[in-house]
Amino acid sequence: MTKMTKKNAILVIVSGVLFLAVSVFAWVKTVHYRGEGVHADAVIVEIETTYFDDDTDHEVTVRFTTESGEEITGKLDAYKSGFYEGKTVPVLYLPDDPHDFTYEKNGLLLPLILGGAGVFLLVFGVIGLVRSGRRPDDGTDFDPGDGSAE
Repeated sequence: MTKMTKKNAILVIVSGVLFLAVSVFAWVKTVHYRGEGVHADAVIVEIETTYFDDDTDHEVTVRFTTESGEEITGKLDAYKSGFYEGKTVPVLYLPDDPHDFTYEKNGLLLPLILGGAGVFLLVFGVIGLVRSGRRPDDGTDFDPGDGSAE
């Protein structure tokens, strides 16, 4: 089995920390919107599709009206395959800044997956770092004695 080098172990640890940081950010953002956000029904006014080599990106523009009657138009932070222009989707906006809104059905699954991956990478990297610090057992410390059997 190939041993992880110290450099690779540190890279894996840094990756794990980044995954955890993104996970915590996404979790806090979702919980914040659920606690402070105000529900509104938004209408999809445009879906702009961009094609890359093997990837497709969809930018969804929605319009909704706040409780105070202000009409807001902006980019939604999500795309689902069932979206189409004219469809009504639920959003949560922050009352002090209605231009700050999110798709209401954004769940906590993605932060949980990212957090799990971050913990796995962190543990794997720490184990690799600990193991890389050990000297390999190449048999040089073996003392065969005088060769006589006791």
